[in-house]
Amino acid sequence: MSENELMQWAALGAGGVVGGGVIFAIARFVKQQNAIWPDAAAKYGLTYSKKSEPIPLGNSRDFDLLDGPSLSVVSMREQIGRTRRRSNVITARSVAWPSPARFDVESTRPAASFHLVTTGDAAFDARRFVTSESKAAVQAVLTPTVRAALLQCPQHTLRITCEGQQVVVSFGELVTDAKELTGAIDLALALAKGP
Repeated sequence: MSENELMQWAALGAGGVVGGGVIFAIARFVKQQNAIWPDAAAKYGLTYSKKSEPIPLGNSRDFDLLDGPSLSVVSMREQIGRTRRRSNVITARSVAWPSPARFDVESTRPAASFHLVTTGDAAFDARRFVTSESKAAVQAVLTPTVRAALLQCPQHTLRITCEGQQVVVSFGELVTDAKELTGAIDLALALAKGP
């Protein structure tokens, strides 16, 4: 066998190893993605289900659902034409809130600081930026436990409502990592304990 043929066989072998590695990585990624929701259901003692709704003209709406007596999670993916929307809503039963608190949490500082809520926790205030029209109510909600849970959430933007006897945590990003789901659920559970 000539040196040229040996080089060709070596290149084919290297290509086969790389191709096998790519296939293995894709299979592992798909397996991890498929396990996110069932693993979260098992961790929190919830029931997991999927649902699809056809929309006219070949469009679709798909749901991943976690449900339990005091906690529910709804993740929706909708495609209408070229438009895609995603939303994730976590609702937890909580203690009765004396006054409603609605606020947004961002990982980047907003351009206008008029509605910026500070907590007095310099480490938290440097990493998460909370905006709300009801500053006093939100400051009461942001206990050390809630601030720690917020710092563990990988989402860039969260919308939170604490009203009546429930807490709602919502975000728009697609859940692609288990920590994105469990971090938001842990936040909802921390908020549900009340101020």
